[in-house]
Amino acid sequence: MVLKRFFALPPCPPEAGDADGPDRDALVGLALSADRMTLAVGCHTPARGRGRAVDETALRQAARRAGVEAGLDPEAVRRVLALLASGGDPRKVVLARGREPVAAADATLTPLLDLTRPVPEGAVFARLQPARQALPGRDLTGTPVPPAQADPPHDLLLDREAGCRREPDGRLTALTTGMVRVADGLVRVAPLFVVADDRLTVTGTLHGFDAQGQRFILSRVEQELERLGVSFGIDLDAAARALEEAWATGRAAPDVVLARGRAPRHGEDERLEMLVEEKNALGKLDSQGRLDYRERGFSPVVEAGEEIARLHPSTPGEAGMDVFGQELPARHGRPLGLRLGRGVEAAPDDDALLRATATGVVLHLRNVIEISDLLVVPGNVDLSTGNVRVRQGSVRVRGGVGSGFAVQAPHSVLVDGTVEDAAIECGGDLVVGGGIAMSGEARDGARSEDGPGIRAGGSVRALFAQNARVTAGGDVLVVRYIAHSDVHAGFMVRAGGSVRVTGGSGRIMGGTVVAGRGIETSEAGSPMGVATVLVLSQEVPEAKPLVDEKRALKRRIAQIDTGLAKLPPERIAALTPARRKTLDQAIELRRALAARVAKVGQALAELARTLMESVEAARITVRGTAHPGVVIKMGGTALRLEEPLRDVAFTWSRRTRSIKVLR
Repeated sequence: MVLKRFFALPPCPPEAGDADGPDRDALVGLALSADRMTLAVGCHTPARGRGRAVDETALRQAARRAGVEAGLDPEAVRRVLALLASGGDPRKVVLARGREPVAAADATLTPLLDLTRPVPEGAVFARLQPARQALPGRDLTGTPVPPAQADPPHDLLLDREAGCRREPDGRLTALTTGMVRVADGLVRVAPLFVVADDRLTVTGTLHGFDAQGQRFILSRVEQELERLGVSFGIDLDAAARALEEAWATGRAAPDVVLARGRAPRHGEDERLEMLVEEKNALGKLDSQGRLDYRERGFSPVVEAGEEIARLHPSTPGEAGMDVFGQELPARHGRPLGLRLGRGVEAAPDDDALLRATATGVVLHLRNVIEISDLLVVPGNVDLSTGNVRVRQGSVRVRGGVGSGFAVQAPHSVLVDGTVEDAAIECGGDLVVGGGIAMSGEARDGARSEDGPGIRAGGSVRALFAQNARVTAGGDVLVVRYIAHSDVHAGFMVRAGGSVRVTGGSGRIMGGTVVAGRGIETSEAGSPMGVATVLVLSQEVPEAKPLVDEKRALKRRIAQIDTGLAKLPPERIAALTPARRKTLDQAIELRRALAARVAKVGQALAELARTLMESVEAARITVRGTAHPGVVIKMGGTALRLEEPLRDVAFTWSRRTRSIKVLR
């Protein structure tokens, strides 16, 4: 005899209205797990007499009583019914499950090749699995189950310059031969060979073998260069040597120049060499600590017959060739456009040599060289002289200029002593032997008629500048220091002038110094962090009238076009001869205006090109220490020094549009 084995499955409590008779339907109860993610049988009371056993309908009704919204697993239902019918224990059978939350996962890149070597074009080199975002789950009662707290997943993307594409199955195919780089959330194949921005060189890192283990041979280098369109200046010998080194050592040969173009040689502009002064030196300090400019070759006063300058002619340019075989045009040297003014002539036996025909001061301003008259003040400018103003020529003060006094001249002013809180305005150079010392109370635009200050159309040279406002049309040259001063050099020069503190321990400390061509000093700022601003700023005064003219021309063309638009073809055919002549004149005028617009546009483009060259050539140089608190400004960008820098230069990068620090 076979005995059935019954498990201790708890009976279900009787339901309301059930009669305790000989016949009773079976009862079943379902229970949720503690996290409400699984549903199973919790209790069972078998049928009695002719009562009905548990069926699928009873299980579904029990699930609803348990608050379960999800459907039951059909296979699990069949197993539970079978176990209940056979007396088995169905409590381990899960009738329904909730949806578990999904955790976030970072993107993964699985290499399929050796990515320490270059991947060939067309090779499948990796498989990219994108990042997976976290998803909430839902328990059996319909309540959302949030995922575990975690940082957002890191994804890996391909941009337009990725050099590869992602296939539907996630595999990555190289579109160029290069090295696989993964950085900043991007995957890219960096080209093996790089053409410089100026198209004059092609460089590359040569490996002995590629990512597939194939030997990298010289013909593959030729193929890559041909694919890039490189046809000029190819150096296969350099490539062969680099490959042999890579094969022998197993290490890549970096920065191999595979092709080199020929840079254009720009012609030299016509230039004027002055023979009467030494532009790079101010002079010697005498025993009293004053500057004696005469002992260093600077002699602004010349005698009749003295040689004063030599004109060096411009030279033609020589075109270059880029690595693609395209000609790179060269700029021919530009004429200086020098005009000889009063008191200057060309030597009879040498047209390039210029001589003085009168005694006076040599002036070179606005492309005119001439000899000017000279007014000599034998002592100081003070109460004994009053203000000194002349309508013609230059002024030489053998003493100093006292506080509150003014000197004004259309040409140069030469002061042997010190300028003390005075106003000086001149159209040419200003040379101050004893320095400029002011109170600093009127340092915003002061000129001869409205307070202390310096304004010179040419260069300004001085022993020192203290609390001064100096505006120079050309360069500003100081021997000892510029302290707490506002200095602006080069307002009458297209590319701007330069500011140089020439002494071995010279410094710029406090205030603002602005120049277009460059600033040079041994020390900038101070260890105490005195606010000192050094600015490179180019101005192009010639551009404004051209821009204004171009706008006026375009307005006139627009007016003509408006009038012409009102004349349909049928009306033009019916015009009288006189009106037809007027129409033809308007059309011809429009053609001439358009031609002028094009010519002005070319002139503006040339100015812009010249300005860009001067911007990149200019720099701020500190031969000693640039202290914290110094602010460097150029190209609309500011850089504040937070730590001392020694022997440093600052320049502008057109490519990155930022300030470069050169050490």
